Amino acid sequence: MSDNQKLSQTKLFKAAIGVPILGSLVLGYVLHTYEDAPKLLADFWTTFKIPMTIASLSIPLVAWVAANHRSEQTMKGLELQKDKRLYEMYYEQQKHFEKVMGRRVNNAKFKYITEEDLPVIFSELYEFNRIQEKGEVTLKPTAVAEMNRFIIDTGEIIYSFYKHFSEHKEKNPDQKRVSNNLIQQMYMHLQNNLHKLSDDIGFKFIDLSSSSVEIFSRAYSEVLHFAYYMGDDFKEVWNVPPEEDGSSRDQNILNTFSAIESVIRDHMGVVGEASFSNLQHDVSSSEVMKMVNATPLQNLVNESCQKLLRDLTNNFDFDDITVVEGKYEKYQFPIRKELPTLELWFDEISDNEGDLVLTTPDSEHRARFTILDEKVEVDGKEQTKYTIDDDMGEKFIKQAIQSLGSVFCSSAD
Repeated sequence: MSDNQKLSQTKLFKAAIGVPILGSLVLGYVLHTYEDAPKLLADFWTTFKIPMTIASLSIPLVAWVAANHRSEQTMKGLELQKDKRLYEMYYEQQKHFEKVMGRRVNNAKFKYITEEDLPVIFSELYEFNRIQEKGEVTLKPTAVAEMNRFIIDTGEIIYSFYKHFSEHKEKNPDQKRVSNNLIQQMYMHLQNNLHKLSDDIGFKFIDLSSSSVEIFSRAYSEVLHFAYYMGDDFKEVWNVPPEEDGSSRDQNILNTFSAIESVIRDHMGVVGEASFSNLQHDVSSSEVMKMVNATPLQNLVNESCQKLLRDLTNNFDFDDITVVEGKYEKYQFPIRKELPTLELWFDEISDNEGDLVLTTPDSEHRARFTILDEKVEVDGKEQTKYTIDDDMGEKFIKQAIQSLGSVFCSSAD
């Protein structure tokens, strides 16, 4: 039965009216045509009295069908009214939310959270996609935990970065590449943290290439203020006791953001903001200058090391690779805390010759690099000719992979 079908259009109604009428017409025709029809009818009535009585129930059945139809239509109408009222309530609350929170966002001069973001945030907070399933407009059960996770993780990320960056700068002030890697990792962790909040609550997504310390700092501060504006439902996020130094958690984190902004700008030597794009530009410029000023032997060693590192990391799962900068960079592979660190480094003999060395706990492998005076043409460009042992390093790479395989097997045992 169609949800909006009229009673007179239903098959049951038509049958309840039509069958008795058709039967009466047929019987009237028979009585009129045949003389023996009354006797036959009397006999028929005597014989079929009970079936006829049952057939007379069509009238109350019609009444039952009508009542049932009205009941179904009424229930469906109530359901439609309930759904309509539910959505009306949602949009009324959304309108109120946008009006109140929009004024607060503008008065506080937010830059990360804008009025345009509020409909999406409300939709995620109050689960628009599940509104019919829930049957009411209520706050997402995990919303407080998700926002609190963002606030806590942001603090952990920047405290960890500042600690490791400061320690490294103090111990190895000339190891700029390691410092760059630490900064890049911080940007990536903060961006991933913010990205998760965007998926969970609907806050704005920030692309890594557009990120900066200021954006992450503002996101932290504005999300915290947003939670405060949401009231007691989010009290767990903003109502935290002072920390050991007597300052509030958010003030300490914002102060750390300011310190990080300063140390990154000093490290990069830039006047502009401490942004990911500025860092990438600074790193790229440094690498280009280093390559331009390098000797043919330095360029050969660097290129060979990068290729070997790619081969090794494709075959083995290293926890981390530490780079010690110098004329020739040294690469250290920590496998397990209880085992010695593996090292890949270059032992220079002269300006044109030296050994690439891989040391493991129980072995040392060397490949002799030699820059020749001859020139060769490769893809239309003139390049310096060189040799790596007598097989262009194939034996060295094979032995290196075998030795590392033995080390990993031993550590697993």
